[in-house]
Amino acid sequence: MRVAIPTFGVEVSPRFCCAREALIVEVVGGRETARATVALGETCNPDRLHLLQGRGVSLLVCGGFNRRFLPEAEHAGIHVIWGVMGPVEEAVLELTAGHFTPPHRNPGCWCRDTYAQ
Repeated sequence: MRVAIPTFGVEVSPRFCCAREALIVEVVGGRETARATVALGETCNPDRLHLLQGRGVSLLVCGGFNRRFLPEAEHAGIHVIWGVMGPVEEAVLELTAGHFTPPHRNPGCWCRDTYAQ
């Protein structure tokens, strides 16, 4: 599975549309097998989704995502989990632990409290 995490420095970007780049992490069997950074530029969301689709991304984990573009993401084969905050590396750890594997038990939203129970 290839996952894109839009970044804002070392943090998960608060909004997908504001991020200048994204970390793409490949996860196989609960292990990170590869990572790369891709420049998102200043394009609109549909162009960004097509860029990620071309990189084989099937999951987008981000802070915020414009719901207007959810059908476009689904059409591109990209599941979106938004509401993720904090350091990118922490999100990667959650990812490898299987907490972001679709179908997500709370689609469209995630917080640490969900897993603390």
